[in-house]
Amino acid sequence: MRNDDFDTLYPRRQIGAAKWQPLDRPVSPDSAGVFPFSVADMDFKTAPEISEALHEAADFAIYGYSSPLPAYYDAVCAWQQRRHGFACQSDWIVQVPNIVYALYQLVNAFSNPGDGVIVQTPVYPPFFHAVERQQRRLVLNPLVEQDLRYTIDLDDLAAKAADPGVRLMILCSPHNPVGRVWARDELEAVVRICRQHDILLISDEIHADLVFKPHRHTVLAGLSQDAADHCVICTAPSKTFNLASLATANLIFPNAELRRRYQAAESRAGIHGANYFGTVACQAAYEKGEAWYQALLAYLAGNKAMFTETMRRELPQLGITDLEGTYLGWMDMRALNLSEADRLAWLQAADLYLTAGSFFGSPGTGFERINLALPRRALEAGLERLVRAVRQLDDRGGKTNP
Repeated sequence: MRNDDFDTLYPRRQIGAAKWQPLDRPVSPDSAGVFPFSVADMDFKTAPEISEALHEAADFAIYGYSSPLPAYYDAVCAWQQRRHGFACQSDWIVQVPNIVYALYQLVNAFSNPGDGVIVQTPVYPPFFHAVERQQRRLVLNPLVEQDLRYTIDLDDLAAKAADPGVRLMILCSPHNPVGRVWARDELEAVVRICRQHDILLISDEIHADLVFKPHRHTVLAGLSQDAADHCVICTAPSKTFNLASLATANLIFPNAELRRRYQAAESRAGIHGANYFGTVACQAAYEKGEAWYQALLAYLAGNKAMFTETMRRELPQLGITDLEGTYLGWMDMRALNLSEADRLAWLQAADLYLTAGSFFGSPGTGFERINLALPRRALEAGLERLVRAVRQLDDRGGKTNP
């Protein structure tokens, strides 16, 4: 019988962990027990089956050039079929270092400087960077928020897509940071609009495995043959199995011509070779990590339930979205009536390290993203600090609105 451990606290100070670097120099005497809630990785050790595979690879002690074997691609396809009912073929897959890198390469391969690229805000900032830093034109299709539920503005999307200079759309599915798992009919509408205007869809599905019942992820390429022929799917084991630093992800190109064009662009950029340990870890995750993954989902569901119950009971003035997918809560802090700078200072004084909503574009202003993928008692302690800080703010000046 398995006994996967998600409760042990593993502070990651002084080892270069991006999330933990603000705590390398404690800002208050009691911050030794503080966990950050910012960068989107997990404070859990990965599946033991992955660690065992990595130890075996390390012990071999020859780390020369390598490339994935057929079993690697078979494992990626089998995971897609098993988890999402998507029939993937091995020769559709191009391994890449990570999805952020891939977004840059995809924008470069399938558009020209000055072309428009549609992005839906608020969203993960590298979507903006991949467009603007390569001299493409950012075309915003803001999500519509009503009563803290976000939907796609299809009328606005259709209007933006009608611009003949728009060549690409980057979709976040499931969505980071608002936690939506797009329904099949929503995705079908997006595909219909993009097909009408000959726009290639890049679907970032890195959070696809992290979906809470009764919601279900739909692979964009699984909607229809037409959708598959006009999209690229971005996947990785990094969020699911906490492997981000092993720099391995996969692009799925059902369309052979799109795949050829992308590989030609990589070749021109001098990209070659694979991450030896990342390849080992990805294959082990998809072949042997299912039981650990199921235990992780159950634990995250418990964290989500505790977060939701605590916020609604103790801080009803701070709204939260219904988290359908990802492990990233989205909190509406506008009732605090604090500027971005004041809110940051207030949070840091309370030893709370979140991610400001404005990081995801102007529609996120007034929100904070909170990472729920950590031991439950650390999450509980963080929420207690948040409740205490809000009450102290109220006591000092009655800042919050009911």
